[in-house]
Amino acid sequence: MVSVNNFSISFNETKILENINFEVFPGEIVTLLGKSGCGKTTILRAIAGLQKEHQGSICIGDACVSSEDVFEQNREVGYIFQDYALFPHLNVEENIAFALDKLSRKDKEKRVNELLTQFDILSHREKQIHQLSGGQQQRVAIARAMANNPKILLLDEPFANLDSQLRYKTKMWLKNLIKKFNLSAILVTHDKKEALSISDKIGIIEDKKLLQFADAKDIYHNPENFYIANFLSDINVLSNEVIEKFDLQINDNQIATALIEKCNITTNKNEFELEIIDESFCGEYYEVVVKLIAYTSNNTIMLKLKTTDFKENQKYYLALEKEDIKIVLR
Repeated sequence: MVSVNNFSISFNETKILENINFEVFPGEIVTLLGKSGCGKTTILRAIAGLQKEHQGSICIGDACVSSEDVFEQNREVGYIFQDYALFPHLNVEENIAFALDKLSRKDKEKRVNELLTQFDILSHREKQIHQLSGGQQQRVAIARAMANNPKILLLDEPFANLDSQLRYKTKMWLKNLIKKFNLSAILVTHDKKEALSISDKIGIIEDKKLLQFADAKDIYHNPENFYIANFLSDINVLSNEVIEKFDLQINDNQIATALIEKCNITTNKNEFELEIIDESFCGEYYEVVVKLIAYTSNNTIMLKLKTTDFKENQKYYLALEKEDIKIVLR
């Protein structure tokens, strides 16, 4: 288990993170999600022992490995960097062997062969790094990170350099690998879809704080505030005028929201007559912007529709159920 306790860090006089707390159990994938520059990678570096100066503590199992008074280098951690950090002057097997400097030559050769086979790169063993595709380079980086049988796997934007199809395949393959070896895995990304699809738990970082840390489904369906709701999903903000029609009330510290996919269009007459403002073709769906005709504040709504066969003289109305309205803190 990895335990990060009251973790805070500053660079010179600039506070980067304050009082970060979370745990990662064996076989669990935790994603730290937030905008670029919010401090996600700094946490990974501290867990790996690459960032020594910080407040609070980092524990692996029952042992504190990093605090103001303790710094333990042997952490059984594998780190996969965003740019893979492979050595261009070494071939594939030499890159993997580089992580095995403490083994004898015979044991090193045996372990390298195991990893080349396991990660399906045996036929590329003598190739230089520039001769590999992005996906193959990533497998080499993962093989090197796994060489010493780590208990913890740290992944910094691991899919950023892959195209969408390869990203999906690699993500599922890596997820199965983490589960198979019962690793504690911490992944850093700013891609919400990626985080939701691979994670057991997600932590949202913003303005130096860990705003919420919860199961992936729970944090999606029950965000603690508007920032998290808006960051994780596409939402519409509903005005007081609208939610009063649903017999709902909010105070000044709350915002009423609805997922865009929960907002639809109907020809059945109700209190929310619409004016079609704009429509855009987006491949599998259309983005449609509508205006609530009878309402003056926050009256623009975004819809995602499969078709836009609007008839000129037809009146259209907003279709939204009361149970699909979520009230969150500002």
